[in-house]
Amino acid sequence: MKNIVTLSTFLFLSTLYSSAYSNQEGGVLLDRIVAVVNDEIILKSSLDTNVAQTKAELKNRGINIQNEQELNTKVLDKVILEKLQLQRIDKRGIEVSDDELLEKIAEIAKNNKLSILQVRDKLNQSQQNGFSIFRENIRQQLLFQKLRQVEVLAQTQVTEDEINQYLQRQQLINDNQEYHLGHIIINLPESATPKQRDNAQSKAKQILKKLNTGEDFKQIAVRYSQGGNALQGGDLGWLKSDQIPTFFSEELDSMEISDHSQLIKSSIGFHIIKLLGKRDRDAKIVTQYRLHRFTILSDNVKQNPQATAPSELVELTKNILSLQDFKNLHQKYPDIPKAINANTDLGWQTVKQIPDNYYQALQNIKPKQASLPIISNLGWDILYLEATREKDLNITNKRQLALNTIRLKKANETFEIWLRRLKDEALIDIRL
Repeated sequence: MKNIVTLSTFLFLSTLYSSAYSNQEGGVLLDRIVAVVNDEIILKSSLDTNVAQTKAELKNRGINIQNEQELNTKVLDKVILEKLQLQRIDKRGIEVSDDELLEKIAEIAKNNKLSILQVRDKLNQSQQNGFSIFRENIRQQLLFQKLRQVEVLAQTQVTEDEINQYLQRQQLINDNQEYHLGHIIINLPESATPKQRDNAQSKAKQILKKLNTGEDFKQIAVRYSQGGNALQGGDLGWLKSDQIPTFFSEELDSMEISDHSQLIKSSIGFHIIKLLGKRDRDAKIVTQYRLHRFTILSDNVKQNPQATAPSELVELTKNILSLQDFKNLHQKYPDIPKAINANTDLGWQTVKQIPDNYYQALQNIKPKQASLPIISNLGWDILYLEATREKDLNITNKRQLALNTIRLKKANETFEIWLRRLKDEALIDIRL
């Protein structure tokens, strides 16, 4: 919404515009057509209004007008582009609701520490019908933004590689990653002789061979590592990027979780590391539940909200041991209107998204089980828990933010091209 005019700017411009335009009121203006855009006309009076507003804005910025005719031409081009966009908006049926408009005006008022009524009064004092003009100005800008979103932003494709590269660049700028490492070391004595170095390297190679055949890293660390964390299975715990030895970094960059490295040589010995985990320091780990719901209608429940589920229904839920068993409920209850259970798949949901009575029911079941019947407004709800997972919502949010940022950047690059194409495809007759 950055392109939307601020209240203070509008107040200032409306005052200057009124002054600039009032100078023309002494004469008689004979309106005429200055341009035809497809099947719509642009009148001289409309152009003059826009020119006066532009002059006021330029004056506000301290910019002097060097060439009146050049200014008129540029303003007319701007008006033509706006007319083309409004035609496109009308064709696509894009609208801004009164609620959206009120929300935006309320946001502007709040940013200026005013109420909407105070905004209205200030605008009407600065210019006749100032609030109405301001409101329609905001509506039009919101329409333009919606059009741009539909025509340009939504059509801008962003690949997974672009998102990954963006996140990697951001990580270099602000590295929030932490690494959980396992470590095995065969030490070298100070001023090690070539023979001592060869013996240590040979021992490390034998350890690496054992790991490559699938032996457990922690057990190998306990048996052979000469590091201080050997008795913890070589566990170094969680380390920030700046806490990790630089000679580990190159290997670590190419490792996936559960990978172990090749031999890493340093001045103190030969190392093997294992990437046990990786996380964002700002990670927000939550449990998500993949849920399905089936509703069985019951008039008895409507009359008695404290009703107990019928024993046959309880028995039915205990026999649901797979997703297919759950889906078979549609055949078992064919008389239930299809609309009631049209969307049984609730998708992945967090605790905050799940109603309290559903969450309580989930505490008594495991994945691939159905809950006992849960009382609802329509009757009885049966939940099926397909699976659970741990999800870092921050990563999801970061990827979405990266997607939006890249898409907006690419859309900005193509917006001017889109405007030119819109203009090239139109029938425009300039008569200025």
